[in-house]
Amino acid sequence: MIRKVTAEIASITGMQVKREVPFEVVSRDTWKQWVDDEIRRTVKPEEIRADETALKMLGLIPKDFDLKKATVDLLGEQAAAVYDHRRKKMMFVEGDVMGAMGEAVLVHELSHAVADQHFDMKRFLDKNAKTDESQSARLAVVEGQAMWVMLESQITRMGGQSLKNNRAALNTMMPAMGQMAADSYPVFSGAPLYLRETLIFPYTAGLLFQQAAIEKYGQAGFTSILKNPPSTTHQVLHPEQYFAGVAPSSPSLPDFGGRREYQKMSAGTLGELDIQILLRQYASEAEAKEVAPRWKGGAYELLEHKKDHQPLLRWAVEFDGPEAAQRFLKLYSRVLEGKSKTAKMKESGESRLAGESVEGEFRISADGTVVRGLEGMKRAL
Repeated sequence: MIRKVTAEIASITGMQVKREVPFEVVSRDTWKQWVDDEIRRTVKPEEIRADETALKMLGLIPKDFDLKKATVDLLGEQAAAVYDHRRKKMMFVEGDVMGAMGEAVLVHELSHAVADQHFDMKRFLDKNAKTDESQSARLAVVEGQAMWVMLESQITRMGGQSLKNNRAALNTMMPAMGQMAADSYPVFSGAPLYLRETLIFPYTAGLLFQQAAIEKYGQAGFTSILKNPPSTTHQVLHPEQYFAGVAPSSPSLPDFGGRREYQKMSAGTLGELDIQILLRQYASEAEAKEVAPRWKGGAYELLEHKKDHQPLLRWAVEFDGPEAAQRFLKLYSRVLEGKSKTAKMKESGESRLAGESVEGEFRISADGTVVRGLEGMKRAL
């Protein structure tokens, strides 16, 4: 079956099979342990703590949320088969892969295996991703491509029209795919919006991005985006920006007094997907769709006080016009109130928000096209 499916994938993508793909069958418990071991091997405890703290400071996950446990549970409950790009081997979860979705899963995962024979996925995903946004974009390329091949295989086997010139069919499938994920996986359904959206983003947005690449480059659209992948979730969500070579901006972070009293925990990019989820969570779907696509660039830095370890978050997001920046600032007052029940606004104007919560003082300001924030500052004596 592996030989048959990889030959079909080669026909769809134009990437020939160079060698047979090895495999092993594991139990569900072994699979969950493998996921846990992979996380332990690739992510240091201090990095997990930093990521969890940053997400909590941003209000993207609850204050009492255990990020590591949730990640293991989410990944563990979804797999029926997986291609391990580090060991270059297929792993099948015993009793699952030959179920109703078995053949579709096999096509999806073997698409990774075929691509790996031409573009080293370990290097592509683990070593060449310079930022968290870059990694999200590259993952969208990898998973979106496998989704496209899987759906193309299923449709053509049933005698349907190829997806190559059939975007309407693809758009029709999208809502059902998201609902299927929610219905099938109880942990997924109960996870915070941020985890649900970032988990499904590579598959759904990546699928539409792959469709755009096929429409522009034909079959060469498979290899072209692996040779030159997008660098942000904005480029994935708006392929025209990727094709035009529009690079993200790098807005400067806000300054504050007492910088020497703090040490850096982590830093990264605040991308369009992050802004979209934040506004969906604390404002509305319509307002998120209105403001988030106007993102041009964003960054954050998480600091920790050297003595009492109080976290401080500083961030900056640039938009494509001052009116979008002011709109985001206004909506951010709802974010502040929503993520901290103790938030007290002391100043609320067109270009500045200031106040305090149990986490510390906050200052958010709009300057032209850029909104900058400081959250978790120590209260003045």
